[in-house]
Amino acid sequence: MTSEPRLDIIGAALGDPSRARILCELMDGRAFTNKELASAAGITAQTASAHLGRLGGAGLTTSLRSGRHVYYRIASAEVAEVLEALATLSPRDHLARTGPKGDDTRRARSCYNHLAGRLGVQIAERLCAMQVLEHEGESEALRPGARYGGFVRELGLDVAPRRGAQPVARLCLDWSERRHHISGPLAIAIMQKALAMGWLERRRASRALIVTAPGVDAFGRWFGLSRDDLEQEFDR
Repeated sequence: MTSEPRLDIIGAALGDPSRARILCELMDGRAFTNKELASAAGITAQTASAHLGRLGGAGLTTSLRSGRHVYYRIASAEVAEVLEALATLSPRDHLARTGPKGDDTRRARSCYNHLAGRLGVQIAERLCAMQVLEHEGESEALRPGARYGGFVRELGLDVAPRRGAQPVARLCLDWSERRHHISGPLAIAIMQKALAMGWLERRRASRALIVTAPGVDAFGRWFGLSRDDLEQEFDR
């Protein structure tokens, strides 16, 4: 009996275009019903059920029941980070053919529970430049910088307590930018704040996020992002 990890099980679960589309839809971070995922993948509900069983059996998704409905979501933040990292290995030539919807996804999107795309990368870079975060050597973990406490208090972020040695933020390789955005407690708090304050809005049938007019002001004020760049980049 081998003691090696069963990567073949994960590979087989990922090796179907419909299952890949389902996972991409779930990377929005929210939970969806079987019918919603079937519509997103362009398949029947019965076929979606079979695919979800395969994904769940591989530990990639989980389900929860609420009343008469069953909702599916990515199994954990760790699974979401692995899927985002795997996406960096995929070809990108299709992005040029996706039109405005694809552009929106590359500009700003949800990566499970944190910001990704060009906006996510810009914010990660600014947080380090502002000394809110600091690199820990060659590690992917980021530690609080000299201005971390003041930044969190001033912005009113509800940062969840860290568990054990969990870092306040981690580098997460962005599949479309090929640079890092951040995940972890601070990143989650920033996205929750942005959605709650209306700085970002979700786009229907996509995990793309729209930067609103108040968002242009807020991202400029709190992260030092140029108003001109934001208005040009995220013009609605």
